[in-house]
Amino acid sequence: MKAFRRPFSFAVVSDTHFVRREFGSTSERETNQLDPDAYVENVTYALAPMMDTLRELDPDLLFITGDIVEPSVDSHAAEDLKAALAFFSTCEIPIVYARGNLDDAQAFEVVVRPQVALALDIEIEQNYFSFSSDECLFVILDTSAWSQQQCLWVEQTLEDARRSNVEHVFIFGHHPVWPVARAFFLPFAFSQDMARLLQEFDVDGYFCGHTHNQSMIWHRTQGLPVFQFMGAMIGVSDEPPLALDQVLEFLPTQDDLLAHWPGYLENTAPGWFMVSVKSHEVVAEWHHLNRGAEAVVAWDKPGNLLDFWMMDQVSPSKLISTDLGRFRRGFLRFCAWDGAPDMQVSLNGSLIGHLPVRDGFAPTRLELPEQILRTLQMENRLVITPPAGCKCTLGNLMLEVMLPGGRYIRTPTTRDLFSWTDKWSSWSYKHLKQLAPDGALQTMLIFE
Repeated sequence: MKAFRRPFSFAVVSDTHFVRREFGSTSERETNQLDPDAYVENVTYALAPMMDTLRELDPDLLFITGDIVEPSVDSHAAEDLKAALAFFSTCEIPIVYARGNLDDAQAFEVVVRPQVALALDIEIEQNYFSFSSDECLFVILDTSAWSQQQCLWVEQTLEDARRSNVEHVFIFGHHPVWPVARAFFLPFAFSQDMARLLQEFDVDGYFCGHTHNQSMIWHRTQGLPVFQFMGAMIGVSDEPPLALDQVLEFLPTQDDLLAHWPGYLENTAPGWFMVSVKSHEVVAEWHHLNRGAEAVVAWDKPGNLLDFWMMDQVSPSKLISTDLGRFRRGFLRFCAWDGAPDMQVSLNGSLIGHLPVRDGFAPTRLELPEQILRTLQMENRLVITPPAGCKCTLGNLMLEVMLPGGRYIRTPTTRDLFSWTDKWSSWSYKHLKQLAPDGALQTMLIFE
């Protein structure tokens, strides 16, 4: 393969969900909440401009970390991937792909692996592999087919790197090790195994996607800090760019996070990472599709942070008592797993209706009827009554109201996760609250 000598750079993109209109409309998934044709629009809106920018930045390598394509209705997996690779190849940058959960394993093996092997000029025998250059190791995972065999391979690869005094280690996979703000949205065994490995080996950064959120977290793993860089190139939305921590509760506790950039809520701000490996430091930047770098971190060796800069986010608006009664629109925001039908919702003693059925803990909004808007106060009691036998899990409950002029005001999210099932007990989330079978969820949503 081409030997990269410092300084060199690489870009990291995730969740491109490429689709061509002639493949037919994609099947809508409750987890992403995008209109079926939105992925077609995203090619024009986000992917094509990104390609133009990458041609100008001209990195030495481009990594795409999974969900390369949005599967077509007729499941033309190989044709989908061939079309996507042809589109991305126009940037004329060598591309390394990791497989996402939506990328067919057999089609990936037949279509994608040979292209990666050709770009790197190496033999690749699995959908996970590694390569190195100038004392830098690059490890590409297949997190969607995680197994004990792959885990042992990663461990041996990292051990070999440590013995050979590799200076920088970069790991790429589709699923995050820590979901940050989308509870349970990853393979549990993979998360547990990788968290253990990151406690044992010095790793510069883990690059991933899957949740469609944007974030950087500098995470403590038993004393060994490691960066997780999460991004996505999905950005067709009916919402403007929205700071992630203003609408979702972060799952890691502050004790786990040495520093973080909260980034943006899924689908509201497409972006990617640019990484420069220099003689004595590494610099990683998150680039917004239209605005350039909005967060930059630098380190000289794994775990030794030199700088962490981020663009200031717009502070959330506050509600004052004179705003009451002036709301133009209002919503109950929530996230859900295994959302059951007929979950009855009441606010301040008045029935709103029923929660939309949702899964995957994706952000969802239920619009409040006009008569309910007039009853909102600074403090509001929410009651959600499940149907018999409900196995749902809810979180990130908040009220969101719009004032004249389009200004949004939100209550803080509920920190707790409320569950009518023991399905998630092994995750040991500190704020996971088990509810009694058929018992109502009751909480206060307070404008501060």
